[in-house]
Amino acid sequence: MTYHLVDATDIDAGPGPHPAASPYDKRVSEALRLENFEVYQVELPPGAETVRHDHADDRVEDMYAVVRGSGWVVVGGEEVAVGPGQFVAVSLESARFVRAGEEGLTLIAVCA
Repeated sequence: MTYHLVDATDIDAGPGPHPAASPYDKRVSEALRLENFEVYQVELPPGAETVRHDHADDRVEDMYAVVRGSGWVVVGGEEVAVGPGQFVAVSLESARFVRAGEEGLTLIAVCA
């Protein structure tokens, strides 16, 4: 059986192919050599935001899992507070971005 194991501390942050790519993204799926979906660890410093985007055209679904810190997923102008252990999925057509709170926010984004 073949497998790939990576440590997030060994992955450099920087923008990838996702429409909302940011300098805070660690491209986990690339490090794991995944081909059918994308996984990012996004480490937002306090007050930082991801890029506002939707997936109406490319039909890619996003799921966010908050690992550390707190902040908001802003969907169509509505701020939804999020914290560790919470998962968020947003409809394809809805514009969204993530904003970190005072202590920053780390999340895992899965895109398929």
